[in-house]
Amino acid sequence: MMKVVKMKVLVLAVAALLLKVDSQLTDDVAEYLLRLNDRINALEKSCTGGGRKVVFSVVHRPSSIKGDNVGITGPYDVASVLVHKHAITNIGNAYNTQTGIFTAPVKGVYFFTFTTYSWVSGADIGVSLYRNNEEILLIWETQDWGDNEDYASNSAALILEQGDRVYMNLPKGFQVASSITSNLHTFSGFLLYQL
Repeated sequence: MMKVVKMKVLVLAVAALLLKVDSQLTDDVAEYLLRLNDRINALEKSCTGGGRKVVFSVVHRPSSIKGDNVGITGPYDVASVLVHKHAITNIGNAYNTQTGIFTAPVKGVYFFTFTTYSWVSGADIGVSLYRNNEEILLIWETQDWGDNEDYASNSAALILEQGDRVYMNLPKGFQVASSITSNLHTFSGFLLYQL
């Protein structure tokens, strides 16, 4: 970012010197300098996401406790949005802690990552990342009776239109665990750059 600003200042300084040295600058050269300035401004805007700041990191908390401050969510008879109600960060307020849905405020490239936790035996565990009504990623495992504690994570960069929705889904029959005291089950995303 500083390099872009320094480059812009340097180009404008050179342009000013040229104007002072040669008062006979042609309209073509002056127009070229203006276009160059516009390109520098566009580059600066793309490097900063157009000034738009969108970042969230949220945590899922269980509705009831099973043991050691950990509780199970699911299994349900239908797939359900997994609502992460505890916000660590929510700059831009694009993630809704009541619905569990992130809504893209601008068209751009966004990066999402999530980690899920299980503390259960003999069950299907896992979650899906959805864009609108399309499953993008699924992490899944059948927990056997001898293995009852696991973490899994995944991430994706997505091109989103303004108004697109991204959320975590708990598939039908699946379950996950989370804690009321530790941030075990998380979902995060941010705007890389605006398109």
